[in-house]
Amino acid sequence: MNNLFFNVDKSISRVLNEWGAREIFLVKIFSEYLVFVVIAVSLAWLAYRVYQRNQPLVDVKHFVKDLFLCGMTLLVIPVGVATVISEVISRFYVRQRPFAVMRDIKLLVPHSSDGGMPSHHMVFMSTVAFMVYNSNQRLSLILIALSLMSGIARISAGIHYPSDVLAGALLGSGLAITYARTMLKSGNNHLALK
Repeated sequence: MNNLFFNVDKSISRVLNEWGAREIFLVKIFSEYLVFVVIAVSLAWLAYRVYQRNQPLVDVKHFVKDLFLCGMTLLVIPVGVATVISEVISRFYVRQRPFAVMRDIKLLVPHSSDGGMPSHHMVFMSTVAFMVYNSNQRLSLILIALSLMSGIARISAGIHYPSDVLAGALLGSGLAITYARTMLKSGNNHLALK
């Protein structure tokens, strides 16, 4: 069973890497830069929602304090915790990247050959996407779609196996959902930016 799983993982990596070699421009853009789009969109959304909540803007100090608290509660703390957990996992479970162990996988984007399990990009982006979900489900779905596109591109680039991306998505989303439920139960109003 375990061999079957790894064979499927490798087969999907090969197929996507062959496609990626033909679409190298898209792979480079999606694998490296979509994470910055997710960051920019989520920060712009956060600033806009906090600004709306503080309308009319009479006290700039209150707005900045509210923006800081919401940013810490909604993004910085959960993303920071998810990133630390992801780093710890990758230190204890070192799984070489596809381009480092599979001769038929070409590295399409420059990357070091350190461990790739779980995908830190996916942990980061899925945590952000699922934290936004509590306040704006439509935007969250867009961020999830961008995260998936980035994950597929990173598999295509030879950087990750599909299971690395899946593990990162599950870790990030699971942590975000658990964190949000815990904060909502405690009555934290910084999660409700509707």
